[in-house]
Amino acid sequence: MNKEKDLRIIKLKNLKVAFANLEDDNPYGKSIMVVIDDPVVRSKIETWVKQNKIGKAEQAGVAQFSEYEGEERFKFKFTDRTKVVNMTGKDAIEGLNRGAVISLVAKAYEYHHKQFGNGVSQSLKAVVIMKPAVNEEDAMTSEYLDELKDDGYSDEDKSDPEAALDVLDDEEEINLDDIPF
Repeated sequence: MNKEKDLRIIKLKNLKVAFANLEDDNPYGKSIMVVIDDPVVRSKIETWVKQNKIGKAEQAGVAQFSEYEGEERFKFKFTDRTKVVNMTGKDAIEGLNRGAVISLVAKAYEYHHKQFGNGVSQSLKAVVIMKPAVNEEDAMTSEYLDELKDDGYSDEDKSDPEAALDVLDDEEEINLDDIPF
């Protein structure tokens, strides 16, 4: 069965997430910003936006890319119905953040609204997290804790749980009044 391609839908693979706003605490709503570093991806987005006349009346059909720190980016709108899953199909919203690598499906749709007028917008339908984001603060904290733990004990001390107490006994007593804060 030959299925005709729906021009309202765009599928993109292996995009790096530059920013994910998943909280509905701003007037612009939820969105994710992806890095556009491949001319083929840029062209696909431009064609999709043009074919569907996505955007406000004066800029309908013109893809709105932004640039930040030398990276070109494009924003996709996120809705409460957007599915975010990992490679096994399980919910993976916590892995969607800066640095994640994703594949996505977005769809253009017409809207008619008393307050906002008429036009064509777009929203994400599905996001597959190919590689989850690494929480830099958690990673740094873990590295720092490992470093502190390693600095405090010799290799012999690591095998002896009582050695932790000996390390402190050998130290000079700390006077709390000498601490400047």
